[in-house]
Amino acid sequence: MTDKLNLTKNEPSAQELSNSMRCMGYSLESAIADIVDNSITAKATEIEIKFPVSPDEVCIAICDNGNGMTKEELFDAMKYGSTLKGKQRSEDDLGRFGMGLKSASHSQCRRLSVASKKNGDVSAYIWDLDVIDEKHEWLMIDCSENDIAKIPFVDYLNQIKSGTVVVWQDFDFIRKEAGEEYSEIVRQQNDVADYLSLIFHRYLSKDKKDRLSIKINNFQLEPLDPFLENHPKTSVKKNISIPVKDSGGIERMISIQPYILPFQKDLTKEDEKKSGGVENYRTKQGFYIYRNERLIIWGTWFNRHRDELTKYARIKVDIPNTLDDVWGIDIKKQNAKIPASIRQRLTRAVDEAMDASIKKQQYRGRIAKVDENLEYIWNRTENRGQYTYSINRESKIFKLLENHLDEDAKSYLDIVLAEIEKNIPFHQIYLDKSKNVIDETDNDERIAEIVNNARMMLPVVMKLNASLSKEQAVENIFKSEPFCKHPELKQKILEMC
Repeated sequence: MTDKLNLTKNEPSAQELSNSMRCMGYSLESAIADIVDNSITAKATEIEIKFPVSPDEVCIAICDNGNGMTKEELFDAMKYGSTLKGKQRSEDDLGRFGMGLKSASHSQCRRLSVASKKNGDVSAYIWDLDVIDEKHEWLMIDCSENDIAKIPFVDYLNQIKSGTVVVWQDFDFIRKEAGEEYSEIVRQQNDVADYLSLIFHRYLSKDKKDRLSIKINNFQLEPLDPFLENHPKTSVKKNISIPVKDSGGIERMISIQPYILPFQKDLTKEDEKKSGGVENYRTKQGFYIYRNERLIIWGTWFNRHRDELTKYARIKVDIPNTLDDVWGIDIKKQNAKIPASIRQRLTRAVDEAMDASIKKQQYRGRIAKVDENLEYIWNRTENRGQYTYSINRESKIFKLLENHLDEDAKSYLDIVLAEIEKNIPFHQIYLDKSKNVIDETDNDERIAEIVNNARMMLPVVMKLNASLSKEQAVENIFKSEPFCKHPELKQKILEMC
């Protein structure tokens, strides 16, 4: 077929493409994590990350004692879209596109040097964007013995049988944004340590013979434990396996392990630190997606409903790299999505595993509503003869807000609402009510607010239930508070919408 076509080369501009590949949204910590992925894939047991200790030589080096690369293998690894990577990819490979080394590195710096040792030989190549800009071609520096000796921290290779040193220099983005490379890189050092301690926590906590060691300037990283698996009050639910076919039709297994974490009052300071910090304890509920034990995305319910019943729930999901395309793993390995083909099965499996336990923790019996046909903003809940009041997270007015928030904002909203619920001024309300001094009238301004809220809710309700007509959707809205108190406004809403 192709021999009948008039074919011509249309090669991309080296300068333009190299610069556009830099703008992929890596943070410093996620870029370093991408390089660590390569070290783990190369069977490294020790990784040393070198941050600058003085302004005299500003560079970052990631050194490992992995398998190393021959000169031919290193040349291919430095290629955008490594060919050997695609051909030889194993099931424990943490890479995907053969792009991570270059895209992650150049997202932070202009000069990338990689030296590697294998079979006793050391070779090195350098991508320098200044050279590409000057020559307008994909030209790498093929390092001579003297060039190799000048690469920072290359002496690390003298101490080991095989391994690789990746060095970043010329941090132009940091220079433009922060002004001072050295102080800004040092400032981010703790963030990098915390990030790696979470992302690779399962590698850092393996049995001694399989354990990965990661050091930052000789500081040994300790693994975080987002599930507090060893805490006596952590509830570990039944493990679930779901078969999923990959793009080639081969059946693969996804493993799901739900956890219900202890109440915050049962945590020690050490527990809080291990779980990722007190701020994240409530806000990072939800799914934790691992690809070959490497954390990809966490603290999200993928738009699944969240409420008080799920605030201590974290779900560990293990997927193999053979399902990358099905899960939509991106080049940065920072995003994933639940495939539509398994979303319902996954949700149902998680619900079945967690439902009884979570309900036992929180809502122990809802008091009947005044009118079962109406939807109330407040829930009144009985627990052993005592009553609590909570905002109904299922109400339409709440959904209006929730639909406009991202996952992080929803988590913080949960915290704020929980504090509002726990600090209702019951006594003062009682006194004011007994004196009949509470203003319960709806003035013109309040009526206008109710009308506007109903107008905003109408498209949301119709989107959630496409079978409803506009009239039916308005009727649906007016079965909930505060709209049910003003049925005379129905016609006005219909006329305005």
